[in-house]
Amino acid sequence: MALLNSDLTVWEVGYRWAGIEPRAYPLSIPLAVRDNFRNLLGAILGGELVCVNLSLEKRQADDELSPEFFIRTHLDKINECINWGRVPRRLLKWAILDRFDFMTWCERRAIALPEFWFPPGWKLDYEWAEREARATESPEMGEGQPAAEVREGELPEGNEARLRENQRARIACQQIAKALWRKNPGLTIAALVEHEAVQEHGGGGYYAPEVVRRWISQIAPEEVKRRRGRPRKNPTPAE
Repeated sequence: MALLNSDLTVWEVGYRWAGIEPRAYPLSIPLAVRDNFRNLLGAILGGELVCVNLSLEKRQADDELSPEFFIRTHLDKINECINWGRVPRRLLKWAILDRFDFMTWCERRAIALPEFWFPPGWKLDYEWAEREARATESPEMGEGQPAAEVREGELPEGNEARLRENQRARIACQQIAKALWRKNPGLTIAALVEHEAVQEHGGGGYYAPEVVRRWISQIAPEEVKRRRGRPRKNPTPAE
C-alpha cells in the first residue's frame, strides 16, 4: 500500500523510489538506491529540492540553531556521496523531505511521481467540508493548481509569491551571472560567486558559497565549465 506520510527521510525516499524495502540491505546499498541518494542530495545542495531540516543559509555566530541544521556542516559528506564516495547513512536517515516540495521538484524536472508516495487516483490531502466551502467561495486561491515550472534563471509570471526565499535568491543570482557573462565572458564561476552584484543584489551573501557556486554552475556556458582550475582536495571520509 502507498504511504500517506506528509514527510519522509531522504533514506526512505531513496530506497522506496527504487522499489526496495529500506531494511532489505542492512550492510550494502544497491546501485539504484545510491543513484537516488546522489540525485536527491544534488538537488538539495543546488536549492532545487527543499530539505525541511537543512538550511542553505550561512550560520550566524549568534544563531540558536545547532550547526547540524545548516548544510555547510555536512558538505564533505554530501559531496563525497555525490561523487560516488561513502554514503552518509546517519545524515540521510535524519534529513527530511516534504511530500509537496518533493512533488514540485519532480514536476519541474519532468520526473514521473513515484507511486509509493503518489498513487494514481489518490488525493494528496483529505478534504474537509469547510475547506471545500472556502475553495468554492474563493476560487482565486488556486487550490489544486499544478506547480508552475521554474527553469534556471527564470521567474514565472504571477507565481512570485509561491517561491521560497532560497528559490528567489537562486533565480536572482543566476540572472545576474548571465548578465555579467554577457559583458565579460572571461569571468570564472569562482569570480562570480564572490562578485558584489551576486553577493549583495542577488542575495548570495546569505547562503553558503558552495550553494551559490552550484546555482551559477547550473547556467554557466560550456566554455566556462570546461576551464580547469585548481584541483579540489579530497573530502575527509565521514560516516
